[in-house]
Amino acid sequence: MTRIMIVDDEKDFREMVDLMMQKEGFETEMAEGGPDFLGKVDSYNPDIVTLDVMMPGLTTLEILEKLKEKKSNPKIIVLTVIRFPDDEKKKIFEMGNIVDYVTKPFDFDEFMGAVKKLQH
Repeated sequence: MTRIMIVDDEKDFREMVDLMMQKEGFETEMAEGGPDFLGKVDSYNPDIVTLDVMMPGLTTLEILEKLKEKKSNPKIIVLTVIRFPDDEKKKIFEMGNIVDYVTKPFDFDEFMGAVKKLQH
């Protein structure tokens, strides 16, 4: 079963995505920010992480840098309200394990398509 970790500082959003993932048959874990994610990632060892870009504390870049020190190596789908220009999107994909980018509010089918194409 594909293991997904949902990382977002907004509790309601985290729980909504968690519920959607469970209904689709995924095993899930939630983290409320970068430090919480980094503390759980190795023990949970997710296949896929949905990562919010705008969270208090660590920046996305800091989270991705610290993730390189971990044994877990999940694929990351960025979820964000920010509409980045194409040149900035390209930079995002060069930052680490980021394999997809979905803007909030998202279309459920688009989001599930991004997740399902990463299943192994």
